[in-house]
Parts: sequence; C-alpha cells; structure tokens
Amino acid sequence: KSRTTHQHWQMSSAVTVTRLKESDRERWAEVWKDYLAFYKTTLPQEIYDSTWSRIIQEDGDLYAFVTRDENDKITGLAHYLWHHNSWGPKPTCYLNDLFVDPNVRGKGQGRKLIEAVIEAAKEKGCTKVYWTTQHGNVTARKLYDSIAPPPEFVKYDLKL
Repeated sequence: KSRTTHQHWQMSSAVTVTRLKESDRERWAEVWKDYLAFYKTTLPQEIYDSTWSRIIQEDGDLYAFVTRDENDKITGLAHYLWHHNSWGPKPTCYLNDLFVDPNVRGKGQGRKLIEAVIEAAKEKGCTKVYWTTQHGNVTARKLYDSIAPPPEFVKYDLKL
C-alpha cells in the first residue's frame, strides 16, 4: 500500500494522527530524541539520518504515524515495520517505537497511534501486531494491557 494510506485521523477538535511530511524532520527528531532519553539511550546522527530516510522514502522499509496538536506540532510518534516469519505466508507488524510527549499524555494519543498502526497492519494483511516495553513502564503497560493480552513469551536480546 502507498505511504499515503490513512493520511489523517481526527481525534478531537485539537489532535490528529497523520503520516510524516518532509517538513517534519526537525520536530520528529526532537520527539524521537525524547523517546530515546526516556529509555536512557542516545544514537549517533547517522542513525537519525538513516531512520528518517527509511520512513520518508516511498520505498522505505520503516513507517510512521504521528499525532499533531491544533498548531500542527508533532506531539507523539509510532514507528513500525513489516516482516515475515516461519509460521505462515502473511506478514507480521512490529510496532518498534511508541512515544507521546509527557505534557500531553493521558489524553488518548498513545491509543490512537496504536489503532492507526493496527489499521495499517490490517490493510497490509498482517496476522498480528506486536510490541515490547520495559517491565517497569507501568503507565504504558496499563494502556497496552487494555488493547492486547500480555505476552506469553519472554523476549531475549543479545547485542552483537
């Protein structure tokens, strides 16, 4: 499907969910930097450049939705991607990053971003959407538990 699918969802009179535009780069980078800071990490500029390119290019392999306030300012983001697996021919959707500015949390933006990703995954023909968070991220887990059952599997990460 085209990257322009689901260009705009009206959440309320003040907030919408949209795709990114070329002119969003600076603000997107600020919000993503805040997300990374939440997880006590930083990334080099070349990763920002690469990630932006993968999202914004028509044939890129990474996708994004953002929430915008009444002034069109980005207040949240969701990065996601498709991948195949050995359990079937249809793709799976991984919600890679989800973040809402702490100043506007608790107003449904995280839920709307997840719902936008779910709709995009349905259109792609995915069999599921999945995501991860830290065990101690109680606020996010409360939202996630209201959307999907807690995972049955433990995830392991081995940095190479």
